[in-house]
Amino acid sequence: MTRPIYVVYGSDVYLRSEAVSTILAEELGAEGSDFGATRLDGDGATLAEVLDEVRTFSLLADRRLVIVEDADGFVSKHRDGLERYCAAPADGGCLILCCNGFDARTRLYKAVQRIGKAIRCESPRGHSLIAWITQRAQTAYGKRMAPACAERLRELAGDALGSLDNELSKLALYVGSRGQIAMADIEALVGNNREETVFAVLDAMAAGDCGTALQYWDRVLATDRAAPARAIGGLAWGVRRLLDAKHSVAAGGALSELARRLWTEPAVLKRRLDAVTVGQLEDRLSDLLEADLRSKTGCTSVAGAVERYIVKHTVTPSPQARAGSGGSR
Repeated sequence: MTRPIYVVYGSDVYLRSEAVSTILAEELGAEGSDFGATRLDGDGATLAEVLDEVRTFSLLADRRLVIVEDADGFVSKHRDGLERYCAAPADGGCLILCCNGFDARTRLYKAVQRIGKAIRCESPRGHSLIAWITQRAQTAYGKRMAPACAERLRELAGDALGSLDNELSKLALYVGSRGQIAMADIEALVGNNREETVFAVLDAMAAGDCGTALQYWDRVLATDRAAPARAIGGLAWGVRRLLDAKHSVAAGGALSELARRLWTEPAVLKRRLDAVTVGQLEDRLSDLLEADLRSKTGCTSVAGAVERYIVKHTVTPSPQARAGSGGSR
């Protein structure tokens, strides 16, 4: 069944993209391809331009397909016009609006639901995210993955579904014909790179070496195209692990056991814990939250936010850190 209008909305860009592909494949018979589709930027598109495109006969397909990206402002500005369009949609056209939010209490939402479909795309969390990883590994790549392995991948790659899917794709190629992705595969392909990069930046900051910390960050940008999207989350992940370890040690936890859980050596963990205080780590997390907010609201770029964070939090090493310096993960 084809529909004249869809609104794909939610905070997860990856899921929105997947939803659009599903619409093309299941309801428009386009096999997940946007060949012949017209894509417009919601910030610059006018209502007349969009509707003219939807109503224009397609030479490449049975239906005219128009996708409006970043359509939040477009929907807010042209809500009345879109309601009128829903009352008399084009017979041979299909309009897909991609938004961050779409209020279910509005008349437009109800009008879309009457003749089309509003699809909410929100990232799974907690146990649901682990289930998503294992299911994605099986359905998209034909690989089994134990929940513990999925949890470890989430720790290393973060919660962003796009990054997780990218890592699953690489893991599937890495294991080849083998039907299961094991913990050793994740550590070999994902763990070393992620942890060494994050802790190399944090170690240099703790040693008071701002230049080296910035060099490591520049190296990440040069070798990882997805780095800006997951940089703040990666640094926050490293800081949280150190903060949790500080609290565990203060509560009497064994350093050797903590080191094993953090996939490092006791001496290395001790050096990292001695280099910073709980207060410094809490300040770092607070600043990372602010940096994330500023980057997402367009006040600064992720790269700029991370560089300022590194400069601000590079500290003079404590006597314990100087005494235990040397060596790495």
